[in-house]
Amino acid sequence: MLQNSFGVQLTSASVDRGDGSDPRDAAIDVLRRERVLAAVRDGGAQWDAQEEAALLIAVTDDGRVLTLDPADGIETTLTAEELRSAFADAGLTLWLDVGDGPDLDVDTHPAPDGDVEDVDLRESVPAEFDPDDVDFSPFEPTTVRVSTFSHRGPAIARILAAVGRMPVDHLESGDWSLQRFETPEPTASLTTSNADLPLVELNRADTGSWFQVSIGAGIAIPFWTDAERDTRPVLDVDAISVPETAEIYRRLLAEGDGSRDELLEVADRVTLDVDAAHRALLSEALGGVVGTEARERAFLVAFGIPRDLIDAAYDESAGPAARQFTAMSRWAVARETVIAGFGEITPLTRRQRPIARLLDALRRRPALGLALTLGEMTAGVWATSRTRGAGRAVGVLLIVDATIDALVWIARIRRSR
Repeated sequence: MLQNSFGVQLTSASVDRGDGSDPRDAAIDVLRRERVLAAVRDGGAQWDAQEEAALLIAVTDDGRVLTLDPADGIETTLTAEELRSAFADAGLTLWLDVGDGPDLDVDTHPAPDGDVEDVDLRESVPAEFDPDDVDFSPFEPTTVRVSTFSHRGPAIARILAAVGRMPVDHLESGDWSLQRFETPEPTASLTTSNADLPLVELNRADTGSWFQVSIGAGIAIPFWTDAERDTRPVLDVDAISVPETAEIYRRLLAEGDGSRDELLEVADRVTLDVDAAHRALLSEALGGVVGTEARERAFLVAFGIPRDLIDAAYDESAGPAARQFTAMSRWAVARETVIAGFGEITPLTRRQRPIARLLDALRRRPALGLALTLGEMTAGVWATSRTRGAGRAVGVLLIVDATIDALVWIARIRRSR
């Protein structure tokens, strides 16, 4: 056990060597020799000279590096500067922004003495330069396949289709719904009430995938299930002889990114299996779920989302049948929503309430609804002809409401034929 308490955090660092070759193996050798509690991110990825070798190093609040002593206890005798020197001796440069190292935010290139002559940038452009030869593809919008799981009804899908000018599929299973579409632009998290929540949005693009979890009050928390997937501990956790030390090392790597704290924040507002969701974010080397799609599916299951809806997000031929909504005018959206009725706006978790069930039963019997509306109109006519003042005003309101309802019921009757 540690004799003293002190603040510890995992600090991101990078390492490189002058010739641009892969420095990760050499960096691991240095860290193991110094017995540093650290990890390598993307440890198994193929080396790309355009990328940097990223490390996670446990340091104290005063800039000292956590290491193991000969008895596998934790000590803080190694300074950040000493660790940089150990990397330099191996021909590596460690960029660790703690301790007495250089301030990475300071411009280390002094301005030249004297006046600087104006430079005509046009002179640096070749005469044969042709803008048509420039490849702008990296700057083009990326199409994102969006699958949003929630308790929202189909009315939201109709609105999304109109706002985004795109087709939107709506599927339901139990009290969960899935709305899927493709878009190059961000979409608003539309809800009718907190009963629609949570909104668990899976975004998939060619560059990767991520989740956006909305839990109300404007709170939307992003999660990247592959961010720590290939993070690998530098030291063998299971080989550490002191259980308390091994547990500290494991927890630093498992919880150092703060994802578990964010999951606990989500669980305070909605139903969530925090342990299951965290395994989907955890490094595979530390017992996390293996595989990109498997991690995404495990994250969704942790919210209690039905598996048939999850299947439908990955395979449109699987799962329940979908209703597709296409773009239409605002007037058409309002008309179709009114004709569809209150049930399409009601969150799926509230559909079994007495009023919702009564309105749904009435909607499925439009002839009965029209008869009730005619009764309302008759009452309004009687009130306007037999009463004065407030009674007459109520009668007028009844006639107006009944007229609108009658038009809706007639439209429903026509569509039911």
